[in-house]
Amino acid sequence: MSGLYIHIPFCRSKCAYCDFTSYAGKEELIDAYLDAIRKEAHTYTSGGQHVSQCRSDGLGGFSTLYVGGGTPSLLTVAQLKNLFSFLKQDIIGQDILEETTFEANCESLSEEKLAVLKNSGVNRLSLGLQSAEDRLLRRLGRPADFKHFLWAFEAARKAGFENINIDLMNALPGQSVNDFAQSLEETIKLAPEHVSLYALEVHKGTDLFRQGARENPDIAADMYELAVDRLSRAGYARYEISNFAKPGLESRHNLNYWDQGAYLGLGCAAASYLDGTRWNNTHNLDMYLKTAPVLRENEEKLAGRAKTAERIMLGLRKTRGIELDDDIIIEFNGKIDRLLGLGLIEKTGRAIKIKSGKLYLSNAVFREFI
Repeated sequence: MSGLYIHIPFCRSKCAYCDFTSYAGKEELIDAYLDAIRKEAHTYTSGGQHVSQCRSDGLGGFSTLYVGGGTPSLLTVAQLKNLFSFLKQDIIGQDILEETTFEANCESLSEEKLAVLKNSGVNRLSLGLQSAEDRLLRRLGRPADFKHFLWAFEAARKAGFENINIDLMNALPGQSVNDFAQSLEETIKLAPEHVSLYALEVHKGTDLFRQGARENPDIAADMYELAVDRLSRAGYARYEISNFAKPGLESRHNLNYWDQGAYLGLGCAAASYLDGTRWNNTHNLDMYLKTAPVLRENEEKLAGRAKTAERIMLGLRKTRGIELDDDIIIEFNGKIDRLLGLGLIEKTGRAIKIKSGKLYLSNAVFREFI
């Protein structure tokens, strides 16, 4: 199994918390950007083959596609048609994809765009809600309110989308536990197939940081435990630290990441992992548009202890944990014994996992393997 990721870095406005590679007010560059993605894809082809047919890159064909951002739904109807046309013709080829996810924000969706996505093979939609409280959405710099989100969700259902993820955030500035509980209840009432939950991270350089907002780990932990309880009672299984799904509807694309599978990223700042080598494309949009082949950053060959350590950390993100093979035991048996002694992980047979009630302390576990 391998995944294809397409990064669309354009947004209508920059959210106050956003530290991702995204650019507001540059919609006039989108057409040129889509051409650049197509050119980048051609650097992975040979002899007229599609990207997915080239076996030398370690892909072996694509199983999943994820279009993220940024705000991919900012693209016009014509641009969406162009994107999926060349993805099929030049990149995916005859691969039968198990899952195609498209990220969208409600303020840039329309019924016509939803129809294009459905007809283009998108079978999983990820909608950013963050909070059901309009005052918190304004504090985050979100360009739409909760009523607009409700319209987008219902429009997606009417368009035929039967697998929808909702993104929620917690520990927001000015957010009480009751506020978060209300957002949870509003989300559960909509009955999405998947919920992703993220505690606020305040990064230097963001508007929230400049406003003086800071992270609150204690309230984040309280809200996290509340979410685990409420979502579990509503039929959602936690299968990864931040992700909850109805049975059988886990994100296959993201599971491939956590299983240390191969993936190719196309676009500005997109990350790839092929044949044990990982890298990301340049984060500079102008450089991405002008450079051929694309400039890579942070290229690193993972092998030996470093590769095993990363496999452990990724595997422990999943609630089912990871099987202990000989490489793990040889390299990290002492670390594992220490974590067992601290009561942070548990062992069953040859498998280890972070204890259910300790998942919010996962960073303390991961530090043992860095």
